[in-house]
Amino acid sequence: MKFANQYPVPFINKMEYYSIMKTRAPFWLLIIVMIFTAFQAGFAQASKPAASAQPTAPASSQQAPAPSQPAAPSGSPQPAASQTTEGKKPITFSARSVQGVLAKGKENTILTGSVKITTGSLVITADRVELSGEDYVNVVCSGNVVANDSEKGFSLVAEKLNYQRDSEIGIAQGKVAVNDTKNNTVINAEWVRFDQKQSIFEAAVSVLVLKEDMSIRAEYAHYNRDTEEIRLHGGAVAITETGQLQGDTITASSDWSNLQISGEVSGNITSKEKTATQ
Repeated sequence: MKFANQYPVPFINKMEYYSIMKTRAPFWLLIIVMIFTAFQAGFAQASKPAASAQPTAPASSQQAPAPSQPAAPSGSPQPAASQTTEGKKPITFSARSVQGVLAKGKENTILTGSVKITTGSLVITADRVELSGEDYVNVVCSGNVVANDSEKGFSLVAEKLNYQRDSEIGIAQGKVAVNDTKNNTVINAEWVRFDQKQSIFEAAVSVLVLKEDMSIRAEYAHYNRDTEEIRLHGGAVAITETGQLQGDTITASSDWSNLQISGEVSGNITSKEKTATQ
């Protein structure tokens, strides 16, 4: 049996076959384009791991030395800590009774009965001493206080004394008497502040300064032990063997025989009478 048309699709005549092929040709072309595009995308994805793998190697090499970086700062504070420890003067003490806390950074110790404190060249004795602060930087003394620094040449007597070991500054109160053996000078007052590093003494309230054959009274005095310069004000009165001088302010250099008096000045001079010889 033979069909009337000889085209690939049975039961379709020539005109119908051409019509179908014209409408379906773009569809087949689209399928070919899609297959080609998918093939390119697959090839690109297959090639990406090789390209992305390349930067990962240097990234790991850059991160490798990172753990060693914190090692440098960890050792830097050590020299500063050693300098602080070496800069502090040692302290020794003795007493009849001791009570307090000895924990590092919380030191608070109370000494009573014949207390003796030695810090550097300064020796302090008192009836009661309280030590506080890190490495006992604060020294609070009361009762028959005596401080003596034979190396720097002065001693002090008072009812109370508050001394800072780091700054070497002390404040004494209550019937204070300072004996400057280095310069042969005595200072009496109710309040005295001394700075061992600067060799400066400040006295206030009922100040009396004695040097050789001279005495000076005032309400405030500033005294430099290194230069022997002194400045007194507040009703200052200087008394010598030859008379008395008074002014608002009295100053003197190392030579106390040459006094400078300012403000309202007054005074009197007493001449020594010569005894007649027969």
